[in-house]
Amino acid sequence: MKTKQLMSLVDEVMPEVVRVRRFLHQNPELSGCEEQTARLVADSCLKLGLKIREGIGGHGILTTLTVDAALPWIALRADMDALPIQDGKHCDYASSVTAVSHACGHDVHTAILLGAAQLLCRARDKLQYNVAFVFQPAEETCDGASSMLQDHVFNEIKPEQIYAMHVYPYLPAGSIGLREGAMCAAADLFDVEILGRGGHAARPHECVDVVLVASQVIQALHQIIGRRVNPLHPAVLTIGQIHGGHAANVIPDHISFSGTVRSLHPDAHEEIRVRMDHIIRLSAESWGATARFTLRQATPVLCNDLKLLPQARKIFMKSLPDIQLIEIGEPSMGGEDFAEFLRDIPGCLFRLGTGGSPETRYPLHHPCFDIDESAMRSGIAAFAALALNQG
Repeated sequence: MKTKQLMSLVDEVMPEVVRVRRFLHQNPELSGCEEQTARLVADSCLKLGLKIREGIGGHGILTTLTVDAALPWIALRADMDALPIQDGKHCDYASSVTAVSHACGHDVHTAILLGAAQLLCRARDKLQYNVAFVFQPAEETCDGASSMLQDHVFNEIKPEQIYAMHVYPYLPAGSIGLREGAMCAAADLFDVEILGRGGHAARPHECVDVVLVASQVIQALHQIIGRRVNPLHPAVLTIGQIHGGHAANVIPDHISFSGTVRSLHPDAHEEIRVRMDHIIRLSAESWGATARFTLRQATPVLCNDLKLLPQARKIFMKSLPDIQLIEIGEPSMGGEDFAEFLRDIPGCLFRLGTGGSPETRYPLHHPCFDIDESAMRSGIAAFAALALNQG
């Protein structure tokens, strides 16, 4: 398909894509709770005449565009869940749900993939691949991709390749960021609970002060990266939440905190895990407390396929000459459970630049996160170009 014809189709679907994105932004749903979002996706795809399979790994959806049963398959994936963050924006489409917002752009991903599905249905006579559209729940908790795979999302088809994209406020609106090899870090999630003996704040000698123990444990954990990990192996350890206590004059009997570990190197990751267990257990015991430490391996390093990435770059350069391609020099320490799909299917994740005005350059997971909606035009075109230029 010629560029002019492709972009004309993109422009035809853009108004609906913007409408859907704003509706989803106003009505966000947390990981594992994407019921209404999934319903909107299913209804939209049914109107297009696509085959629908719902309830995969929770609220996941697989919708398929079959051109010819004898043709191979290409898959395109978008995530649907929101974050437990209060929306800080003041606009018509700000979140209507207290303490929940699409601060990571998954509403954008979903709307773009629906737009691509609409476009490809109109251009199905140009397709030499069947297309599978994967709408995934629970990316933020790193459960959705693995749950869909465990639920045999591809039991009837076997995609030869799979693609996804993620909004990126650090790139100019409408640009596409590419990187060969590692794109996102491996991620673990962990929980720590420290149990002691509570009592009166004026008599700490009668207690086992879990607040004190937790503070020392947290300080020690943050020193692992700087003193136990090879500085040439990037790694991050962050405590994201802590809960404990009842009043200023009461020493509580338990406290809990949780966080995440990110790395790009297996040896660094394993060293961090071992040291965390050692520090937490011995620090608690030294003060007479006990500790419970649970760690969940959330997602592996996401590596773009070394054959498909150059192929995708050529497709974009040929079909989308007006879209700026930017080579990303360094991988992100952010995790992305799209990596689960890449265990068995070659594929790539791209960055979609969404930064325009200062209002659209807030970082991911910021309460005021927003996008330059014109960028979605490039996202739709990129997905469509990948599907149309195979074969």
